[in-house]
Amino acid sequence: MKFKAAPIFKIVRLIDLQPPGETGFCMLVASSADAELITELRQELDVQIAASLSVLDVKDLTAVALVEQLRTKQDAAVLIYGFETWADDQFASLDVNRSRLETGAFLVFTVDLETAGRFLNCAPNIRSFLGANIFVTTPDPSVMSLQEISDRLNQLRTYYGLSDKAVIERAASGDLSPDPHFVEWLVLLGRSELVR
Repeated sequence: MKFKAAPIFKIVRLIDLQPPGETGFCMLVASSADAELITELRQELDVQIAASLSVLDVKDLTAVALVEQLRTKQDAAVLIYGFETWADDQFASLDVNRSRLETGAFLVFTVDLETAGRFLNCAPNIRSFLGANIFVTTPDPSVMSLQEISDRLNQLRTYYGLSDKAVIERAASGDLSPDPHFVEWLVLLGRSELVR
């Protein structure tokens, strides 16, 4: 199977385009629904459309229990993961109950590659709901890696002869120059609230 690659910000654009009150569907093929993926999706939803995200682990749920849980969620989007433990008959049961998935939220089914194949084969009606909205997650090219952040901070420290602590203290006391490099420095340190 070959899927389109998309960074999280493109997934959020898709969520934003969904008409209010209509359920949207998408599948993310990722190695796991790790904390980094969930955090990135939450942040992107907040920044782009000020929407909230529920996260639902279904590894110990039946298809019927999953749809019941979805009915209790009030968030704009729901990331659903844990399908790797499901047997094929659970996907078929979810397919039979597909109309109960219509909750008005945007549903993001997160699966690994092998599970994506089983899910799509056993749930052909849900596959039709997904349509072309099946993506492999890719890193956002505009986001710096931890190594890139570390390298840039080292460049700033060397150039200005200051420590991170000194920059934070100066910013907190209002004595830091408004130079763009210092703004960047604070942002890279995760202290953007100190930018004036």
